[in-house]
Amino acid sequence: MFGTVKDSKYTSYLMPLIALILMSATVIAVQYNSYREDTIQLGKILTETEEDEITYEKAVETLDKYGYVKEGESSFYRRFLWTGGMTIAGAFAAYWLIVFCIKRQEKEAFRRYKDILEAIEKDIEELREGSYGEVESSLSKCLKGLNSNPEAVRIATALDKLNGNFLLIKQKAEADKKETKDVVTDISHQLKTPLAAVKSTFEILQNQDLSQEEREEFEERMAFQLDSLEKLTASLVNISRLESGMISIQLRKGKLFDSILDAVNGVWQKAQEKNIVIELEEGETEKLPEIMQDRKWLTEAFINILENAVKYSKENTAISIRVFNMNSMVRIEFADQGIGISPNEKHKIFQRFYRGEKEEIRRESGSGVGLYLARYIISRHGGTIMVKDNRIDGEKCGSIFVVQIPLLRRSLTNL
Repeated sequence: MFGTVKDSKYTSYLMPLIALILMSATVIAVQYNSYREDTIQLGKILTETEEDEITYEKAVETLDKYGYVKEGESSFYRRFLWTGGMTIAGAFAAYWLIVFCIKRQEKEAFRRYKDILEAIEKDIEELREGSYGEVESSLSKCLKGLNSNPEAVRIATALDKLNGNFLLIKQKAEADKKETKDVVTDISHQLKTPLAAVKSTFEILQNQDLSQEEREEFEERMAFQLDSLEKLTASLVNISRLESGMISIQLRKGKLFDSILDAVNGVWQKAQEKNIVIELEEGETEKLPEIMQDRKWLTEAFINILENAVKYSKENTAISIRVFNMNSMVRIEFADQGIGISPNEKHKIFQRFYRGEKEEIRRESGSGVGLYLARYIISRHGGTIMVKDNRIDGEKCGSIFVVQIPLLRRSLTNL
């Protein structure tokens, strides 16, 4: 690992020794054969024989007879002994040189291995402290120019990925913390006004000098504020449960007409109080398709849209619902004749707790969570919601909320 010699210690030393022994034995064998051939050739020359072959023993006798052998050794034999000895000595020197190189390589590999481990330890410490990645990592510096360390490179890559995950988790935690803080601030702000109104009304009702008519008036005001608190609390509970996954949206095949009809029935009484007509344009009921929907929650989204339309529309006006079948989507338009929405607010109205800046909006009770909840529910259906100006005879008159939801796939049409 990390560039060290992967063979065992004994194998590292034994293999070159065996190779040198075999090479030396081969060289000595060749030299010995050369010595015999030289002896035989000289024997032929001295005997002036025309025989094609002369034995080695006979050649030695001839050399001894003519004085070529001294002290039992010929010059050919002495040369053989010298070259053989040099071969063995060279092999021995080569072996120790190889051992020296192996030891040096192992020492260098161990040093590099130690450096890499220290670099990994330092990077892990930086990961723990959150300072990893501010400058070049220690492991990356250590690996510069080392192309033979794939394991270390993989560890460096894994550390970078781990750091990336830590950064994402940290950013998400910071975002969640900020969002939680904002939510708590918004909720406290939303609750402050109705609670203050209830408290002041209750204090007034404790006055024994109030007439029956005044008492009824303040009781009516308190009931109104309590109703607002109840609606706000219900909306906050729904948002919390949906976002935390405590309530899941279950999509099933169903008729879009049913959800629209339920929503219209849900706001009919409020619309009747202002003499506002809610109409589904003539002939459109036949075009309403089946979609994958959670009827309860999609109805909730449509109710929130229609309640806003009723709340901010003048008396004796109309709200039109139009449906268009497109290639892969169904488009539902809720057109009102209300106060309209300024261009700079069209991207804000779907934010949680946002309420418009117009005086007409401020006069009406509301928490600013209805459209946020509608957008969330529709997005969970795979759809989108937007708002644009409604125009009648070219004149700006209210708003049109446009909802688009995917149609059933062909594979689902026969379910």
